[in-house]
Amino acid sequence: MKQNHANSPLQTKARDREPTFAIVSRLAATGGVSAVDFGQDIGVPLARVLRGDAKTLDEIAAITGIESSALGRWTPLPEGKTKREINGHLFPVRPTLTSEVRGCPSCLQDDVQQSALSAHRAMTFRSHWLVHHVTLCIRHKRPLETLWKEAAPSLRYDTAAQFANIADRIIADDAPFERRDPTPFEIWFDQRLSGQPHETTWLDDHPLHAAAVFCRLLGIALLKLHDLRLSDLRPGSEWACYHLGFETARHGEEAILKELRRLNQLAEPRLGPKAVFPVLYDRLSREHVEDTDFAVYREVLARHLMESWPLGPGDDLLGTPVTERKLHSVRTAANETGIDIRRLRKMLEAANMIDAGLPDNWAVFDAKNAKTMMDSLLTFVSAKQFYEMHHIGRSQFNLLVEDGIVQPSLQDATTKYIWDPRKGRDLVYRLLVGGEIIQQAQHGWETIGKATQRLQLRPGEIIKAIWDGRIQLVARNVQFEGYASIHVYHDEVAQVLAKEQPSAMSLEMFAKTVGIANPVYLNRLVQHGYVSTSEMRNPRTKILQRYIATKDASTFHEQFITLRILARTKGQTWQSLARQLRNAGVSTFNIDGIDFGPVYLKTEVEAALAD
Repeated sequence: MKQNHANSPLQTKARDREPTFAIVSRLAATGGVSAVDFGQDIGVPLARVLRGDAKTLDEIAAITGIESSALGRWTPLPEGKTKREINGHLFPVRPTLTSEVRGCPSCLQDDVQQSALSAHRAMTFRSHWLVHHVTLCIRHKRPLETLWKEAAPSLRYDTAAQFANIADRIIADDAPFERRDPTPFEIWFDQRLSGQPHETTWLDDHPLHAAAVFCRLLGIALLKLHDLRLSDLRPGSEWACYHLGFETARHGEEAILKELRRLNQLAEPRLGPKAVFPVLYDRLSREHVEDTDFAVYREVLARHLMESWPLGPGDDLLGTPVTERKLHSVRTAANETGIDIRRLRKMLEAANMIDAGLPDNWAVFDAKNAKTMMDSLLTFVSAKQFYEMHHIGRSQFNLLVEDGIVQPSLQDATTKYIWDPRKGRDLVYRLLVGGEIIQQAQHGWETIGKATQRLQLRPGEIIKAIWDGRIQLVARNVQFEGYASIHVYHDEVAQVLAKEQPSAMSLEMFAKTVGIANPVYLNRLVQHGYVSTSEMRNPRTKILQRYIATKDASTFHEQFITLRILARTKGQTWQSLARQLRNAGVSTFNIDGIDFGPVYLKTEVEAALAD
C-alpha cells in the first residue's frame, strides 16, 4: 500500500519557478538526508525525478500535495532524446543541463532574509536559470553567476545540498557587481518564457529557442555595421548580440532583409555569404538545417541570397550547390562575357534592369531576361583577351587548346577575334557544379595548373577525370576568380592519374573521396568481405600494400552509395538527403550491429528516392 502523506511534513508548496528536482531536494534537506537517499525512502528514485516523466510527477504530486500540472510547469520535461520542455517551450538538452549551474546570488539572499528556515532550505532554485539564453536577473539587474559545478546529475541537482555548501559565501556576499538594465530582448524572453503579457513582435509566431538563437546569430552579423567583431566584446557581453538582433528581427522579414542588404556592401560577392555573415550562414546551412523550428529563418536568408546575390555554379545556397545562374551582377556579366563594364552598365540602366544606386558588384539583374540584350552586345575576342578574362594563365591556356578542352568558335578566319567568351564561362561552370567552397588553399588543395606541374600531367587529363567522375574533390577558392579559382585535391589527383603512383587509391584516400570520413569504416567493409582490394607495390617504398583498384572501386559503387556522392549527383545538400532517407526508413548499412559508417545500400537508396 502507498503511504498516506496527507498529514506529513512532506506536504509543501511549489515556490517561484521551482523545478520538481529542487522541491525533492528541499524536502530531503528537511530530514537531513541527500536527495538520492530521500528518493529511495519514498520509493521515487532521484534519477526518475530528473527524467521528469508523467508517472513520476504524479507520484511526487501525491506525496507533496502539489498538482502534477504545477510540478511540470517549471520542470525540464523530456521531449525526445535531445530536448527538454520548460513551461511549454522546448530547449536543447546539452546547453540546458550542463555541469555548470548558474543563478542570482541576490535572489538567494532575498530568500534567506524572507524566511525563518535555515539558509539552505530557504534558498530557491529557479528553473529559468537553466536556460542558456538567460544571462541576467531582471529583478536585481545582476548578471547570473556560476553557483557550482558538478558532473554527476544526482549531486548537481541536489540543490539544497549544494546551497548548504555555498550558503555562507552567498549570505556574506556584498561585493559590488556591474548592474545593468535588462534589454528589450531579455524582458521579452522572460515574459514569453513565463507566459506573461508582452509587447507583440514578429518573433512571437515562432518557437522561443529558435527565435532567441536567430536573434543572437543576426546580432553577431550586425556587429560589422558597428565596425565590431564578436572577439571585440568583453567576456559575458554576448547579451549585446541578442539585443542587436532582436531590435531588427522583432519588426519582421523586411526589416531583417534591409539590414542584410546593408551587410552586403561590406564584402565582395565572390567571397561568398560566409565572408559577410559567417556565423549566421554556417549555423543556418549546417547546424540547424534539419530543425524545422529554424525553417522560417532559413527562408528569410535564402530569399535575401536569391534576391540580391549573383550566385552561380561554384556557389551554394544554404548548403545546396548552385547549378544554374539566376542573377548576374554587372561585374559577373562583364567578367564572363568580355563586354565593357561601363557600356554594359549604361545599357542595363537604360533598360531599368538594375538599381543605379548599387555598385557593379551588387547591381544584380535577371540573367535569363537579359540574355538577348547581352548576346547583342557580345563580341568575339582574341586568345589573349579570352584567357585573361577567364583568369587562365597563358601556358595553361595553350595546353587546354592542345588538349581540346577549349577551341576557337571561328575556324580559318582572317581575324584574331575568334574566341567566344561564353565558352570559357561554360568551362568554369561545368567544372564547379557540385564543388565545395574553400576560403584559402590549404590541406592539399591546389589549382589545376599547380597539380599538372607537380604530377607531370596534362590539364586535359585532370579535367576529363573530373567530368567522368573519377576525380570527386573539386572546390572553388573564393580568393580567386574564373579558372584560377578551381582547385583539386592533390592526393586524389595523384592516386587517380599520376604515373609514378599505382593505378589505384589507398584505402584512406578512397574513403575521403567517397565521403567516408573515418577510414576505419572502409577497413571494416574490407575485413568483412563487402569491399574488395588489390595488392600492389608502393612505387616509393617498394612495399606491398592494399589499394582500391578500378575494379574494386566499381564493385563498391555498384553496391554502395554515400551522402557525398548522392549530394553531388542530385544537386542537394547531404543534410536534406539524409533527412529524406531517414523519413523513408532507410538507414546506413549495418549487419549484426556492426557500424560501417555513412554508407548506404545503393538499391535501398534508389528505391527511396525514385520519382
